Parts: sequence; structure tokens; C-alpha cells
Amino acid sequence: MIKIVSFFLFTAISLYSAGFWTLSGLEKANIYIQNKVSVIKPSTIKTIKIKMLQILKNKSIATNQQDSPTLMLSLEELEGDETHYIYVKLSLGEEVQTFREDKSKTFALTYDANDFIEVENDEIDAHVLESVNSLLLHFIEQFEDDKE
Repeated sequence: MIKIVSFFLFTAISLYSAGFWTLSGLEKANIYIQNKVSVIKPSTIKTIKIKMLQILKNKSIATNQQDSPTLMLSLEELEGDETHYIYVKLSLGEEVQTFREDKSKTFALTYDANDFIEVENDEIDAHVLESVNSLLLHFIEQFEDDKE
């Protein structure tokens, strides 16, 4: 009986929850891109940065502000012969205050999502852009859910 109740409770929570992360109160963020993929064109990285800035601006999140959380996109690769394996990670890191007795301040990831893609040499930029768009869409969905 407990297993059945636990199953239904877990299912209900996963269906109706916005997610593990919280983006409520996010009003400003700086952008940082870490590219460890040698074959991505510089123009692709520039496109990604512009896209990230536009999305934040469209959601009234100020950028280039001192002491702001950092929205970081990280690109890392594992090379194969003809295939590249790319790990794409979107994270929001910020200084937070704990609920511990001493209320210590610490750096925490308050949002984290990732994607792992496998691409051929001639398709890398398009697939990376697609992956980044997907991660940014999930980020904005979470942001909108937390605003409600």
C-alpha cells in the first residue's frame, strides 16, 4: 500500500512541479561562455552570446551589472574519429545565504541543465545552436513558471 501511495505521490509531483531549480526573483544576470570545442566557429559563439542577451532582455533581466548572478554556458568536447561528442551545460551561479545558524554566504548553482550531443564534423555548429536553443527554452520556461 505504501509503495502504491508513494508511486502516485511521486507521479503527481513530477507532473505538476515546475522543476528542482528556482529562478524566482531573478532580476539581473551576467553572461559567460566557456568554449572548449576547438572546431566551433567564432561566429557561432557570437550568435550564442547575442541570443542569450536577447532572451534575458526580453524577460526584463538586466545584464552587465556588477555583483550579478552568472548565466554560464559551457561547451566541452570528446573527439572521435569522424564524430564529436559535445557536452552543453547551462547554469546559473550566484552567491546565496544559507539557512544555517551562522547564515553563511556561499556560491551555489541555482539552475543547471545539460545536453549531450553526437555530431559529425560538418554539422557541429548547427547542432550546438539547436542544443543551446533547447536549453535556453527550458531556462525561460522555468523562469516563467517561477514568476507565477
